[in-house]
Amino acid sequence: MICPKCGRMVPDGSQCPCGAPVLSSNPAVNLLKTIGSSPKFLTAVILYTVMVVFNILSSFASGDWINALYYYGANYGLDPDIFYPMMSALESSSLLGAVMGSIPAILLAVGMWMFYVTCRNTQSGNISTAGLTICKVIAYITLVFICALAALLLVMAVLLMIGGVATTSAYNSYYYDDGSAAVLITVLGVLLVVLAAVMALLIAYYVCVIKTINRIKASALNGVPDNRIPRFLTVLMMVTGVLSGLGGLFSLFTTPAAGIASLAGAVCAILMALLLSEYRAKMSMLLYPPVQPMYNNMPPYGNVPPQQPGGPNGSNLS
Repeated sequence: MICPKCGRMVPDGSQCPCGAPVLSSNPAVNLLKTIGSSPKFLTAVILYTVMVVFNILSSFASGDWINALYYYGANYGLDPDIFYPMMSALESSSLLGAVMGSIPAILLAVGMWMFYVTCRNTQSGNISTAGLTICKVIAYITLVFICALAALLLVMAVLLMIGGVATTSAYNSYYYDDGSAAVLITVLGVLLVVLAAVMALLIAYYVCVIKTINRIKASALNGVPDNRIPRFLTVLMMVTGVLSGLGGLFSLFTTPAAGIASLAGAVCAILMALLLSEYRAKMSMLLYPPVQPMYNNMPPYGNVPPQQPGGPNGSNLS
């Protein structure tokens, strides 16, 4: 097998001279466990957990509108016996809603921690795919939600365009046409195209995520190397991480909790893109191992006759 640390060819199940631990006798599983228990993956899991925690905190801190309602209620002389219990219930429901909305992200964090723990385990050469299954289920649910939202927004955009055309036609029947109808239809058309492009990009992203998780699970269960990690996925994760990091830097000055969450999520996305690229490259080495050159006992090139012991012409020089 190929050592995941230095790339040296070593017998299956044996330790490499570089000192890399052998976590499984199967080369593909050993590679998967090595990457899944690496400090880089642990850092990504910790950063994702930090992102989830600070997103929840930022949801709690975004209750300024509740404080504004308290202020207006006190100034306008509303009955405290009715107003304050109602506001208390509203505040509790908003906090509960923030926690409930964070459940998918919390489950993803749990799945990532489970995958790290099973890769870190040296008692068994196998990998439990329970954490990957949780991540796949969340990805499926997110994909279905995005598809439903895309269909709903598409219907709304079409209805708005039809309503805009009907309204401008009625307007032009009574007033002079000043070109506003064409501008309105153009703006709606551009918004529809941008919306369709964003939704298509999100759908393609989550389809790639699901395919990648399925292929990693298959390698973990069957021990068969698979290097089919879409480059579209790694590039989009890298771009998303960079953009999210820039947004997080600006958010630090307005909402520090949301800014920290964005920065943690950005670094996590970049690390995951790097890990997937490394996984693809090393799985490719398992699928197509490098040819080892042979320098000893190689046949002579061309038709050069074998040389005699006494010299080039077989004569003794002494």
